[in-house]
Amino acid sequence: MMKRMLSLKAIKPHLYGTRRLEAGDEYEAPVEEAIAQVAMRRADFIKGKKPTAPVPAAKPESPISIEPLETLTLDDLRRTAEQLGIDVDGRWGMARLQHEIHEAKRR
Repeated sequence: MMKRMLSLKAIKPHLYGTRRLEAGDEYEAPVEEAIAQVAMRRADFIKGKKPTAPVPAAKPESPISIEPLETLTLDDLRRTAEQLGIDVDGRWGMARLQHEIHEAKRR
């Protein structure tokens, strides 16, 4: 998925990302952020300037492949963790157990 960028001109000094912008500075922002900047009266759209080529969106990291939650119980996860030699803390929930199991399998 590609994000479309819009050209903006700062109305007043403000921070955008890691940049310190002064009034009159031109910059680009993704559509959603550009609309927010204009709504907060920090910037105006630059009329007549064509948007730049879309920037490819970052690919999401592949999720950890673990059995679906509905088929696993907390006790099942605890047993699996103990079989892998993990010292299970009774306060751990399903997410923590799944993470620990995944890390143990990676080693």
